[in-house]
Amino acid sequence: MYKLKKLIRFITIYGINRTLFKVFGRLRVSGVRIPSLKKRNIALIGCGQFGFATIGYFISKKSPYNFFKAFDVDKKNQKSFEKFYNLGHTEYVDEIFKDKKIETVYIASNHYTHTEYAIKAIENNKIVYIEKPISVNYKQFKSLINTVEKFDTKIFVGYNRPFSGAIIDLKKAIDCFEDKPFSLNYFISGHLIEKDHWYRNPEEGTRICGNVGHWLDLTMHILSWRKVPNEYYINISYSNLYEIDDNITINITTECNDIISIMLTARSEPFEGINETLNFQYDKTIAKIDDFRKMTIWQDEKLTKKRYWPKDVGHHKAILQPFNTHKYKRDLKEVKNSTLLMLFITDMVLNKETNKIFNLDKEWEQLNK
Repeated sequence: MYKLKKLIRFITIYGINRTLFKVFGRLRVSGVRIPSLKKRNIALIGCGQFGFATIGYFISKKSPYNFFKAFDVDKKNQKSFEKFYNLGHTEYVDEIFKDKKIETVYIASNHYTHTEYAIKAIENNKIVYIEKPISVNYKQFKSLINTVEKFDTKIFVGYNRPFSGAIIDLKKAIDCFEDKPFSLNYFISGHLIEKDHWYRNPEEGTRICGNVGHWLDLTMHILSWRKVPNEYYINISYSNLYEIDDNITINITTECNDIISIMLTARSEPFEGINETLNFQYDKTIAKIDDFRKMTIWQDEKLTKKRYWPKDVGHHKAILQPFNTHKYKRDLKEVKNSTLLMLFITDMVLNKETNKIFNLDKEWEQLNK
């Protein structure tokens, strides 16, 4: 009964097609195959639930091209993906990088491997789509930046919330951006991650890289609507110093008088999956985004209400960036800045620090030494 209720609830949130992909991703039903007449020139590295049910759904249903090869260190995941999407078997990941028929590589493996795979793909002249985070430490990040600058390649990043309907509509609702401060508050009910989950492996960069990076990146995107501050005054509150990256609040103020608060709570597994609320104020615009399913905007006497169905956290437009560059493409500079901020806060959390100043220019100078 529990699973049936969850299935029905997910259909009301995501629609039946997307929900079925989520179900197939969990069950890995071997007898189901997805036919395709589209040209196959895409490779996926990382065939877990996100690669199967989210990237897989939007590529197979919404993109002009389809999968040709896939790879995962977990061969059970890889083979079930290959069967579902009608692919031949790939034994080694280097087969993807060397295959001239593959034009675009999507990377959705464990976080620590994102940079390594992205660099190999770039060096082999592939169009590259990297799921978040692009790097989990400074050494990786510097290597990736140097590679991107060296090669003439197209690179796209999977931070999806800037592509959500609510964020796009919110930006449109503001007539012009002047030198005025933002107020932002996020409350995120995240997945309950067990002690033995791979997210917990020391090299993966904690939940700051795995989860909080999403909202740091969205914050950097919103700040860029006006101008990006240089100095950020960061305060972190830990509910439990033995679980430093769960049930945590990160407060940020800037030299521009912006104030940002990010609370991640994960005390139980949300029935509907991750749930988030965003409260926003800029000048006379006040907005509330409720789980990217609805948004209310107040601008003096004007009241605007919008609904988004299926739930739109921006995956559609983000995943299809390589095929819609004329319309939807992130400024890579925003992602670079948000990654630098994320790595800074990751180090704070690993060291259990509570207060520190992040200076964007100084951090770039330090990285480039």
